[in-house]
Amino acid sequence: MKRYSIIVLLATFLGVTLFSACEEEATLDGASEIYITIDPTNISLKIGDTVRISATVTNLSGKVIRTPIAWSVEDKSVARLLGDTAIIAVNGGQEKETKLKAMLENGKYALTTVSVSRNLPEGVTCVENDSTFIEMTSKRSYNMAHDSILFAVSPKTLLYDYKPVATLEGVTAFDPMVTVDTVKGLVAVHYAAPRSSGEGKISLSVGDASMAKSASCDIVIAPELMATFYGEKYANMPYLGTRPSKEVLSMYFAYTYEAEMDINSEDTLRIAMNIQSGAREDIENGYNAYRWEVVSGGSVVISGKSNEYVQNEGFDAVLTVRSGVEEGLTEIHCITPDTVFVATFNVQDFTNRYPVDEITVDHDPIILPVGGTVLLTTGVIPASSYAYHKPVVKAVDPTKVSVGEYDGNVIPIRALELGETELVLTSNGKEKRVKVTVTEGIQSVLWVSGNARTLFEGQSVQWGIDAKTLSGDENPYDVTWISTNPDVLTAEQSGDDNKHGTITGISAGTSDVTAEVAGVSSEVATVKVIALPVGLNLTASNTEKANSAVYEDGNDLVVIITSTAEYNQIMLTLPDAYKGDYDGVYSIPSGTVVNVDGATAEVVSGSLTVTTTGGETVVSYDISGRVGSRTFSIKATDVPVSL
Repeated sequence: MKRYSIIVLLATFLGVTLFSACEEEATLDGASEIYITIDPTNISLKIGDTVRISATVTNLSGKVIRTPIAWSVEDKSVARLLGDTAIIAVNGGQEKETKLKAMLENGKYALTTVSVSRNLPEGVTCVENDSTFIEMTSKRSYNMAHDSILFAVSPKTLLYDYKPVATLEGVTAFDPMVTVDTVKGLVAVHYAAPRSSGEGKISLSVGDASMAKSASCDIVIAPELMATFYGEKYANMPYLGTRPSKEVLSMYFAYTYEAEMDINSEDTLRIAMNIQSGAREDIENGYNAYRWEVVSGGSVVISGKSNEYVQNEGFDAVLTVRSGVEEGLTEIHCITPDTVFVATFNVQDFTNRYPVDEITVDHDPIILPVGGTVLLTTGVIPASSYAYHKPVVKAVDPTKVSVGEYDGNVIPIRALELGETELVLTSNGKEKRVKVTVTEGIQSVLWVSGNARTLFEGQSVQWGIDAKTLSGDENPYDVTWISTNPDVLTAEQSGDDNKHGTITGISAGTSDVTAEVAGVSSEVATVKVIALPVGLNLTASNTEKANSAVYEDGNDLVVIITSTAEYNQIMLTLPDAYKGDYDGVYSIPSGTVVNVDGATAEVVSGSLTVTTTGGETVVSYDISGRVGSRTFSIKATDVPVSL
């Protein structure tokens, strides 16, 4: 470069023309001096690094000479070439040095130093898996013959320089204890977890003692707990009003519990802790897999903690708390390896904060039969105090009536025997008395015979019941008639007649009918409603001779035609029409009964012809009638029948 500078100065004195005349050709042969510049120089590598290399050849004039360059590395155990464009470090060459040579065809060359150093640790992290690298600080492992923890090492090439060192606490080593994935930069530590309850830790360290990086993961040694709050506060959630089993606990669960408490009161909450195996040893190991912790507040104190074993399922974690005389909010957590359950207790002075001026009921007095039940709705004034002072209901004479459990603000009162008593309702210092009279009881409600089970649309029939009382006296109560499908038929008491009901067909279909007297129900009766036959035409083509007949019943003439069309069987009965022979023409008087698939109606007018020819008897008739405001018509034309 010094000589190059002199040439530049000389050219300045002699002028541009002289300089141009002295320029050398950009070739190896035409250059008096050759300069080889390697880029970069003094190369420093770590395992995993790739450094691009290049060389520039120039002459004295500074022109670039295009010529082939041969690259080589003096010690290939330290570094190696990637083609003629890059150089990388070789594992095992750490803390060693070599030379990189760039040689021309004429034998001239340039050298630069290549040194390989060790990677400096950046960090070690315990991760959840080898794809997302989500950091984790703890893991549950229970009764595992082989389990593992993954650690991500940064930079991953550090694993070429150092052997990772793992330490185990509370678990035992699995063989092999450590496996290394240098491609992904992962170290797996393998171990076995015992069938017990406790804690463990796995740590991994990478690097020299002075600069090593390490990470650790806590091991929770405990069975998996499927858990939920349950009890009366969750009665509107499936299975949580009672203790949920293992099969349903994964579908129904509650993680929060909120309670309002009066001062100087006690509350108990339960968490169902189920364990899939159902083995007693696993269940008992679960006792130490959770803990209660007061997070904030001091309005309640923990007065009791227990575990209640549930065979083949798990156990209940039971916590009892007691409030003091100060109002306030307290939050308590139940912490398991899988989740945190939060219980909040709001302590208030119910007596002074929520006064009761009056107790209200929706029945006063109450009159009901023996065996009957009345649903009593209770309330207080002001209504805002009800949640804190729901009236306590007791019977003065519990042999006369029994008092059930509240469902919301409704409580059932059931009559036990004839007589009178009182209900006493109390709430926050107030009292209310309700007179109760227990009257005649109903033993059974029976259907009388002859109740039609098939009706025409628009037809009303009367049904009868026999309500038997406990004393044997007449039934003093009205009857509640119930149709399960009122769009098909309706059922109601016939005026003041508590022995009969009116059943009315509305549309084709079926419905169940029951009669209820003083809380006692009849058996279910299924009733069918069929369409009224309008323009029904019976012929030989749509009837069955084998199941159709003409016969006498005493003095009555009976004609049965079995159809293969819309209706199954039509039976016409002519009273006092049989005179010793079937053949003839009969006038069908008004009031004659026709039966269609069990539904009966009276004929308004019609005629019947029975003819026997060559041993075959055929019937023809044309009848019309009325059901309520609707009319019907049935015609038979030469229908073959059996005698």
